[in-house]
Amino acid sequence: MAETAIQQNPATIRPCTAQGIIYRAYKRPYDGGPANVLTLFANCYYGDAPWEIFFTGVEGQANTYTLMEKVPRIVYFLITYYSATYCSGAGLVELGDTVTIIDSYGSHQVPVETLS
Repeated sequence: MAETAIQQNPATIRPCTAQGIIYRAYKRPYDGGPANVLTLFANCYYGDAPWEIFFTGVEGQANTYTLMEKVPRIVYFLITYYSATYCSGAGLVELGDTVTIIDSYGSHQVPVETLS
């Protein structure tokens, strides 16, 4: 039987506290014009499960995103890996060479690679 625990603040949404977070950012041309579509990727792990992770844009700050997590109600003590992706969908004219991604450990400058 797997050990479980009830979290103190279930359903809380907050910046990601996972371990070993790896970020990647990619751009590709949008419809042949000068703008680019942005795709973000995060991979991480927790010492328990099940977590939800996802990206949100930071309002009023171009090219800045936060990796968020939703605290589960009950956790099972099993190391689990997670991935999250984000796609701008439409072209971003002012996409630079880096994006900023925020998590519970601070801000991270992530280089934007060309997806080909």
